[in-house]
Amino acid sequence: MTGQEFELAWDELVSKLSKQFKVTANYEFILFIMGIQELGQGFRGYSRDEKMDLINLARCRILAGHGYVKETGVDGHGWPIFEKSEEMKLMMPSDQTQLVKKGLLEYFNKVEFDSSYTKELDN
Repeated sequence: MTGQEFELAWDELVSKLSKQFKVTANYEFILFIMGIQELGQGFRGYSRDEKMDLINLARCRILAGHGYVKETGVDGHGWPIFEKSEEMKLMMPSDQTQLVKKGLLEYFNKVEFDSSYTKELDN
């Protein structure tokens, strides 16, 4: 995928999710939605810290698929625990963002949402 094709695909994903959820979707929102799906507890009221944890969960799941982090267990509240690899610690933030965006594109091409998320966000 060329840089231009990537940007077009990213813009299409942002537009699709913006329409589906009736918001102006951005990188963090898309990670948040993926995190909800990955945690598997459905949409509910999340605290600010939990929202940040959901964003981190999505980021870590994508990076785990590329070997940059490893899931090492689950905490007492059912949240996965991850450990960064040495390679991850050396990765430039801009490279990490690009890798995560590519992972989000792949994820949303494979995974269907529970439509109740849209209804819950409307309330």
